[in-house]
Amino acid sequence: MTHHVLLAGCGDVGTALGQRLVERGWHATGVRRRPDQLPAEISPVALDLTNPGTAALPPTDAVVITLTADGRDVAAYERTYLGALRGLHRALSSDGSAPQRMVLVSSTGVLGGGDGEIVTEATPPSPARDTARVLLAAEELAAELFPGVIIVRPAGIYGPGRASLIDRVRRGEALTHNRMTNRIHRDDLVTVLQTVLESPEPPALVHAVDTEPAVLGDVATHIAGLLGVPVPADSSSSADNAPRGKVLDSSLMQEFVGALRYPTYREGYAALLSTEESS
Repeated sequence: MTHHVLLAGCGDVGTALGQRLVERGWHATGVRRRPDQLPAEISPVALDLTNPGTAALPPTDAVVITLTADGRDVAAYERTYLGALRGLHRALSSDGSAPQRMVLVSSTGVLGGGDGEIVTEATPPSPARDTARVLLAAEELAAELFPGVIIVRPAGIYGPGRASLIDRVRRGEALTHNRMTNRIHRDDLVTVLQTVLESPEPPALVHAVDTEPAVLGDVATHIAGLLGVPVPADSSSSADNAPRGKVLDSSLMQEFVGALRYPTYREGYAALLSTEESS
């Protein structure tokens, strides 16, 4: 039986997920303001979810919500995340049927900055930034609008088209070497989402993060070695009392998903640079 997934806010992650699911026998519909750039295998729907009017979305088995704010300020986040969730609820409710599975892609940013402590799915959110507070509000709104919604919180996503750290190392931009970082390759995030959709009993909340949190200096040193350039200078100070960052425990995700394609930044950045060199 072919399952139908609706990808709400079908950008980079949603498109990659849709392509993966189509390969596995699903039918995928992508919803975005301008769907003309979607690949042929994803059925396009042109719709502004923040202002859907009387639009009715097609019946579907599952919905994956991958929104991207159209600005960096709080108003843009509220407009995109809260507005789009309300609009999606209206557009889905018009035919009277509810999808069997709803998934919201949020962010580990809702957990706050941290100062070296280990964080799991049981850790209460404590967002430090105003935009992260909006993301937490979006999780709460999604739970209200879509009972049983599954929340996936990725850490820093990198991969094709997401190579800002590589660019900074290439430029020799100074970095805070002792800051703890967590990340996941875009393709592994797609695997997490695919598993959530196809599992009979997925967890209600999962952090999508690779198996090795690392200080930024170690990651930059690895990338510099791959590029053959000097390691960027350390912008941190011995007198700097800024929080070091949180350490995300990926145990639940590993138990649920299994092995990642890029279990650490080493494999992920090596593959990304190899693709860059061959293109």
